[in-house]
Amino acid sequence: MATNQKRVMGLAALVLGASILYVFGPVVRCWYNEYRFNRYVHVQIDVPSCGATLSEAVSGQCRYIFSFDGEREPKAIQFEGSGLHYSFDPTKRTYNVTGLGRVFARSNVIDVAPSQVLFNNQVLPRASQSPVLGFVRKDGHLISGYCELRW
Repeated sequence: MATNQKRVMGLAALVLGASILYVFGPVVRCWYNEYRFNRYVHVQIDVPSCGATLSEAVSGQCRYIFSFDGEREPKAIQFEGSGLHYSFDPTKRTYNVTGLGRVFARSNVIDVAPSQVLFNNQVLPRASQSPVLGFVRKDGHLISGYCELRW
């Protein structure tokens, strides 16, 4: 009788532990990803004409904020283009970028065009009311900088 009770208690503890991991695992992962995003040097790009094309009206300024995994040194980020203007804010550890040109970090390239931003030749979605947050992993993959809870 005591062994059955131990088995039931063990099974209940196992189910409870799995349930806790299932519920709180994504929350902990979000906190960790936010910590990683905020830890490294940022590049904030402001595009004046947010995706405006010939058939669309200019919808205002778009903002893209990139964080590069492992980049703690601002001088690791390079800029190219006569129309690209940038400044570094050491208190926020953020480059503020406007104009047209390219931003290089390791083997990653961010192209700033008049109506779009490309990351490694991939067109990024338009930023609407909130900025596009992109976390660039060391392997060059771009992931969202927002906390996205998924079960």
